[in-house]
Amino acid sequence: NGSPRRFHMARCVLQVRVVAKTYRELVAWQLAFEFCGMVHALIASGPVTKRRRYCEQLDDSSESVARNIAEGFGRYNPAEFSRYLSIARGSLDESDSALRSGVAGKYFPAESVAPIILVGARCQSAIYSLQAYLRKAADDPQFAPRHRRRPRKQS
Repeated sequence: NGSPRRFHMARCVLQVRVVAKTYRELVAWQLAFEFCGMVHALIASGPVTKRRRYCEQLDDSSESVARNIAEGFGRYNPAEFSRYLSIARGSLDESDSALRSGVAGKYFPAESVAPIILVGARCQSAIYSLQAYLRKAADDPQFAPRHRRRPRKQS
């Protein structure tokens, strides 16, 4: 039956959010970890292996995405976490650019890079969604900075 009450209850259920207990539960981190693994596999063989510096930079930027998401999560402060997510987004953009230049430089075929770029785009979207959530959470009083009171000087 399509009663207004049933619709309201269904809408309420859809709005329930599950809080992650560890960074590994975050979809953004899971996608970043997958992205990094795909990059590792890509640069492990082929003509690109002769470009050691390029491989090291691509490896570092791809690993940085998951590392920054994990570190930000550990801060337990929405504003700080969001800042680390911005750094992760920058590393993701750097990796994306390096992958595209790798195709242009004929280090690897576009068909090998396309699925990696797709996972990177999904990760980027998950990071944006997480940052939007954190902007709302920043207004929550439980995350307000707590100021310590200084002991009064005795005269």
